[in-house]
Amino acid sequence: MKLTRVAIVTLLAVAACNSGDKKEPLSDGEVQLKISTTALSPDDYRKKQEAFADSVLNTTSSSKDLVDKLGKAYAVGGTRLRDTVAMLASEKKADCFGVGRKIDPYLAGTVSFWVNMNRIGSDVVRVQESKWTTPAGNTVDACLNQAAKDWKFDTTFGAPAAYIVQVRFK
Repeated sequence: MKLTRVAIVTLLAVAACNSGDKKEPLSDGEVQLKISTTALSPDDYRKKQEAFADSVLNTTSSSKDLVDKLGKAYAVGGTRLRDTVAMLASEKKADCFGVGRKIDPYLAGTVSFWVNMNRIGSDVVRVQESKWTTPAGNTVDACLNQAAKDWKFDTTFGAPAAYIVQVRFK
């Protein structure tokens, strides 16, 4: 008798839960997404993407914070080093950011470069850390690392040390 009551209560509960519209059950691994039926105008979408890019750029840690996180072996690069790296990173020759923009036209991000200086000049320049609005930034990072292999700085850019400089792309 007790089993019959449990079965009836369970059937009533299931019927009450499914009393609305009939839907096909999802198979394993499928996810049901709610799709918005209101489309944004191109201008509204661009504004929304720019606001998102600004929010990502505003959450990026500063060069000083990154240096503090990495430890005493690092220093914040000087203005001249930062500006030179920014100029080289935005050069049209490699056009790394342009490659990323072809993938995502709204791409924006911040890249922290590690520039290692020895007694002769720089020996290693590479992307230390980056924060992008989309995964298209990974392509930009790879391109920048490839281009940075050719960048050389003499000792006028800084004493022997490991420097961190940041460049923003928007």
